Amino acid sequence: MVKLHGPAGVAEVEMLVDTGSTVTKIPESVARKIGVIPEYVAEVELADGRVVQRGESEVIMELEGRSRTVPLLVGPDGEEPLLGMTALEIFKLNVNPAFQRLEPGRWREYELRYPFGLLHT
Repeated sequence: MVKLHGPAGVAEVEMLVDTGSTVTKIPESVARKIGVIPEYVAEVELADGRVVQRGESEVIMELEGRSRTVPLLVGPDGEEPLLGMTALEIFKLNVNPAFQRLEPGRWREYELRYPFGLLHT
């Protein structure tokens, strides 16, 4: 269970952990209840290749006793709330598929060396 804190209230939401989703998604009715108003419109690619538009915002999420601000998509009612990889990384959680649970992780820092020096864009 995840708690979402918005300007107008708090909602407890059961979410499907989706390692294929970049960002967490909630239904419009939950967003309205807690007062989250999308600030942007994002194009989102679905698993079947379709591209749809979603409202994009952020919310304070409480998970396993910690609170963090996470990016959020707002989808239509009737779609499954999804806990995406960005939130899992922000909370430093790893998915253990063998035991179907989230486990503590760590931040990762790897030095990358390119054969021709620094990569400039």
